[in-house]
Amino acid sequence: MAVVIRWISAIMAVLIGLPTLLGAVFQSLTKIGYDERPVQSISENFLEGNTSFIDEATSEYWSAGYARRILTPEDIEETRYFLGGFLKFPAQEATGVIDDLCVRAVVLDDNSGRRAAAFAWIDGVGFMNADIKDIREKLSDITGDGKLISIDVGSTHNHSAIDTQGLWGNIPKSGRNQKYIDSVVQKTADAIREAYNNRCEGTLYYSSKACPELFYDGREPYSIDDKIHLFRFEPNDSGKKEIYITNFGAHPINLGWSNTEISGDFPYYIEKEVTTEKNADFIFVQGAIGGAIHADMGVENGIPEELSSYEKMKEYSRIVAGVLYELAEKGEAVEPVLNVKHAQIDFEVNNFIFLLAESAGLCNVKAFKEDGKVYLTSEIGYVEMGKNIKIIEAPGEALPELVYGGFYSAEEAYNGTEYPYKGIETCFDEDDEVLVFGLCNDAVGYIVPDNDYSSSGDEGHYEETVSTGSKSATAFSKAFFELLGKWG
Repeated sequence: MAVVIRWISAIMAVLIGLPTLLGAVFQSLTKIGYDERPVQSISENFLEGNTSFIDEATSEYWSAGYARRILTPEDIEETRYFLGGFLKFPAQEATGVIDDLCVRAVVLDDNSGRRAAAFAWIDGVGFMNADIKDIREKLSDITGDGKLISIDVGSTHNHSAIDTQGLWGNIPKSGRNQKYIDSVVQKTADAIREAYNNRCEGTLYYSSKACPELFYDGREPYSIDDKIHLFRFEPNDSGKKEIYITNFGAHPINLGWSNTEISGDFPYYIEKEVTTEKNADFIFVQGAIGGAIHADMGVENGIPEELSSYEKMKEYSRIVAGVLYELAEKGEAVEPVLNVKHAQIDFEVNNFIFLLAESAGLCNVKAFKEDGKVYLTSEIGYVEMGKNIKIIEAPGEALPELVYGGFYSAEEAYNGTEYPYKGIETCFDEDDEVLVFGLCNDAVGYIVPDNDYSSSGDEGHYEETVSTGSKSATAFSKAFFELLGKWG
């Protein structure tokens, strides 16, 4: 009976929304009906970061604070929620809860007097820039006077979480539940505020390890950051917990296409291992996952093939936690230097599917028209920590070659051309550690190099269907080379 109800509901959503869908198709095809660039609304609640960078520490210690909030709604049994990440018809409705969805926040300050920076990552497939600006608005009392110079909010890209974008409902009906979005906004702001108030002095350590066996790249050319990165904050006060800030790139999609229950996936279970074994606070920051980079749960990692997807995911989490314990033992102290800078970026929207989603109002994004083309404005960011840690903040799922190089040549690429930029990593010295914080401050989909972009749905080109379009990568590269030319 439940299946029948789902089908009837999905069909009714299509029929009721047919006028909206047809109007969206017309607008997407003709580009009629878009407003001009909304300058004021774009700049509202955009935080530029530091006005100047420093090269040397002015303090002996870092300050850091942590907080966490559970996002799982209490009315999960009574209210319809859609899972975000797998496009299905009828849309995938949540039928229960395996474990909790969370938002985790950490605030860092180099005690240079230039104020602190907040980083929060939400268990969700993606969180839109307009929603993130709502989070900043709720914290305006501690940003307006310069206490927090930067607020970066990202998504883990979890496919077993409630739809936070709107793309995963019974189209043309959005999958966003506004009450839930409002709750996520408020709880994320609360977590950041608490982390800010929880700051204490201590030492920050960094270490990384290449673990190629734990990841696989689902799209050629094979370019990947195969490292697990760990920042470990050790407070001077022995009565306070350490903080583990973990970064690597892998899709949390391990419960699979058929799963209908909410789960935090591997970030939740890595956290569970770390908090149990080390009594430490934990935050997972997603990396460069473009190209469908997944966690490798094969038998070569010692994960028995006969286990269920859920059991494999838990075993994978245990393995990653073991790597973190190893890294925690050999971390090197990071000099208290924190530089943060953000820039706004315009993405041309010429992917019909993305245009259709925007025109139908599925997600909280407002495109505009300029010189006959449709754009949306997003953000990029750049962070320096210590002497040689450089962090690229990408507003979507950037293909790793955009940062680390390894592009297809003209002979290999779909469009038979060279990509006009080098990897962003070339801006830095050989001994610099270059990390990516992915889906940061927006969720604009996959960022695919222009020379290998296909709009025809060819095999091996799935990522293009969830992309702003064929110019997203050059806009991304150009904006970063300009930003780093001033601040890198």
